[in-house]
Amino acid sequence: MLWSRNLQLLYPFQNTALDYSGNARNGTVNGSGVYATKPNGGRCLYFDGVGDYVKTPSFGLSGTVIVFAADVRCALLAADYQNILGDGTQSVSIGFLGLVRWINSTDLAFGYANGTAMIYHRATNYFLSPYNDTWLNMIVVCDYAGKNIYYYRNGKLFLGPVAMSGTPSFPTTNRAKYVGCYSLHVQYLTYGYLANVQLWTLATMPAAAQMLANAKRLMLGMHPIW
Repeated sequence: MLWSRNLQLLYPFQNTALDYSGNARNGTVNGSGVYATKPNGGRCLYFDGVGDYVKTPSFGLSGTVIVFAADVRCALLAADYQNILGDGTQSVSIGFLGLVRWINSTDLAFGYANGTAMIYHRATNYFLSPYNDTWLNMIVVCDYAGKNIYYYRNGKLFLGPVAMSGTPSFPTTNRAKYVGCYSLHVQYLTYGYLANVQLWTLATMPAAAQMLANAKRLMLGMHPIW
């Protein structure tokens, strides 16, 4: 049963990569696929930074707003980026998803195409201690129509609005998404844990007060009021 018409993907990682959104976009786990227990008793998937990732079936998106949410625990990597969720390919002219922990930093970055360039805006020190290699709830909202990005951490607005450059291209292309790595070349591997990975699309950007309320509801595992 579809949880919400706006919910595109939901991976609780309860010992499987089944999609609980109702869209039957079940993932394929590659690598060791080690399932673990979170401190609160929930389940998660451990990515060892070597060959672990989840590939979704191909699908496209529609709307004007992207919302990404997940419970995340990842450590700093000095030698590589860590792709949390993204498309398998990127282009300056085709809309794409890209959410990464920046190489050798405590920054979180959201990527998009604007017709002439691939842009990554960074939320500086998003993973700064005590959030480095500890569990946190991550929510990133990208308003393509309003050309703004909002970063939430543990139900609170961390940074935003951050202005997007040029004319951002919405990621409508029908293709597979990757959790824990970037592309078939298996690059930018996550080193850590992910749970409750969610992808939402909205037709309009909610008001600030509603967005903050929804961020807190997502953090608690509740259905947002969208």
